[in-house]
Amino acid sequence: MFVGMLLIILGVLLLLDHLGIIYGDVWDYFFPAAIVVLGIHLMVKGRSRKT
Repeated sequence: MFVGMLLIILGVLLLLDHLGIIYGDVWDYFFPAAIVVLGIHLMVKGRSRKT
């Protein structure tokens, strides 16, 4: 599931860059988003183990 979320985010960022909605290097947007998604994934994973 985590890899799928990263691929979706990467695809959306590439599409927005291609359409000219966001400017600059896509990797400048991807890595912070990947860190946020990783943090959310770890929090949800940790919460599901406690219950």
